[in-house]
Amino acid sequence: MLKAFFESFLDLIYKQKCCVCGCSKTNEILCKNCAKTVHNLSGYAQRKIEDVCIFSAFKYEETIKKIIRNFKFNRRKSAAIPCAALLFEYYKKVCKQNDFHFDNLNAILVCVPSHPLRTMKRGYCHNEILTKEFSKLCNIDYDFSLIKKVKNTVPQYKVRANQKAKNIKDAFKIFPKNINNKTIILIDDVITTGSTLYEVIVNLKKYSYNKIIVLTLAC
Repeated sequence: MLKAFFESFLDLIYKQKCCVCGCSKTNEILCKNCAKTVHNLSGYAQRKIEDVCIFSAFKYEETIKKIIRNFKFNRRKSAAIPCAALLFEYYKKVCKQNDFHFDNLNAILVCVPSHPLRTMKRGYCHNEILTKEFSKLCNIDYDFSLIKKVKNTVPQYKVRANQKAKNIKDAFKIFPKNINNKTIILIDDVITTGSTLYEVIVNLKKYSYNKIIVLTLAC
């Protein structure tokens, strides 16, 4: 926590560095040269899990991979801002191509949460920060009390593909509430096998939350 505070303090003194290439010439979190290398995917669903459409903005490679890894593992909390901006641009594409019309009256943002111990170790829950920044752009409220991670699992990237479902089994708990039949927009950073999203979606559906779409930064 002290290290994270010190790094944030240094950002106030020195120029912000690009979270991909590290340059500080433009004092931007994502410099213009790196931004030019980012190209999002189709606005149609890349896959479905339990009949829930999964929309992923980018392939998990090159620039996007560096942004997410810096944000998630290298304490670059400020990288949530370009991540949210990139996701928002893709979200607008999704809405246009699928004729979606979401606002505070008919939608709520949630995210795939981290376990409290993981959040404490990292200093923040990356998906919560991403969702908060995204909320500012799309003007849809978020609620982080609906889904909680109650099992401190081994990180999925450290687990073999055929063991991911077992590792994440029963890791999440739903705390049901009345959300006025709103569509749940579930946000996650990366989808690989889909085991984590499957676990969350199945648990949401147990409580009759059936109007769900998923947005991920990468796949």
